[in-house]
Amino acid sequence: MNWCMIISVLIVVVLKVVGMTLFLLHFCPAGWDLHQGKCFLLSIFESPWNKSRSFCKEEGSTLAIVNTPEKLKFLQDIAGAEMYFIGLTYQPAEKRWRWINNYEFNGNVTNYRQNFNCATIGLTKTFDAAFCDINHRWICEKNAK
Repeated sequence: MNWCMIISVLIVVVLKVVGMTLFLLHFCPAGWDLHQGKCFLLSIFESPWNKSRSFCKEEGSTLAIVNTPEKLKFLQDIAGAEMYFIGLTYQPAEKRWRWINNYEFNGNVTNYRQNFNCATIGLTKTFDAAFCDINHRWICEKNAK
């Protein structure tokens, strides 16, 4: 085996390792936070729930669907003491909470009162019901690239 062949093989191996590493890495747009293959944007402005949902849609995302304990902890850690709208709403006709992707919510929402049909996270360690027409910050979510 000559040195040229050894060097060629090493270059191919290095390129494959670098290519695989880049393939496994996920990227988020500037200002978005990466967690488990998802990108999250925590707003610095406040809007009603519908405007928050529209903003996320314009960004190619949805309001966050916080459907795992790990995702909830991650978002609560970065949300601090602010309240953020998420993609969870109460369906009065069904008398149940649903995510905006239409999956049923299987947890507890605190502070529920009549007309508190949207949910927030951040102020407490729970999902809290909120009036949809009041202004809160919001969290958008989309897949990392």
